[in-house]
Amino acid sequence: MDLAKALDFTSFAVIEMVYDGIKGDFMYHLRGLDRIRGVDYPTIVKLIVDAIKNLDSLNKWPNEFSDGPHLCMDASGLGAPIKDYLKQAHALTGPKKLYPVVFTGGERARFDPDTKNYNISKMLMISNFLSLMQHKRFDYAPDLQALPLLEQEIASFKYHLTPGGRTTADAATGQHDDLISAICIPLMIGEWKFRRGKVVPII
Repeated sequence: MDLAKALDFTSFAVIEMVYDGIKGDFMYHLRGLDRIRGVDYPTIVKLIVDAIKNLDSLNKWPNEFSDGPHLCMDASGLGAPIKDYLKQAHALTGPKKLYPVVFTGGERARFDPDTKNYNISKMLMISNFLSLMQHKRFDYAPDLQALPLLEQEIASFKYHLTPGGRTTADAATGQHDDLISAICIPLMIGEWKFRRGKVVPII
């Protein structure tokens, strides 16, 4: 989930992570994708809580190969208070976990034991996304209504050098990358935390 202020889009992605015995690796299936704008923060929290409950109800036969759903969210800026509200609401209990991600510079990823945030560079997340697509480990439902918007974001994505000489990637001027971010965050957590673990449906 990529969070934004009132004038920007807040985007949601539902991704299922499953083990493919033929490929001998985990696959990521994009099952849902949407974005909203002009919605107040309490409503966003309620939408998240309702989505978790709905996905949890679909997991009718949990076993050693399934858990979740988990919430992987942008914890930068607006995400920090939203994370606190979700904790107060006890939205994630039992096997369900919250994975707050803060975008950083460079090309590194680390877990901060004090804030409980995963500090990951945007460039690293984009590189992971591209790698999964190239290795055919990421796919999506062809009937997603937001698919044309996602394709537009991918087409407008640009690489450029920062004043410090680092390579980074962002949407072109006047374009958005919120759908890409909403997808990249859980994909990164999936590879980092769960690839060698259990099969996990990830929000």
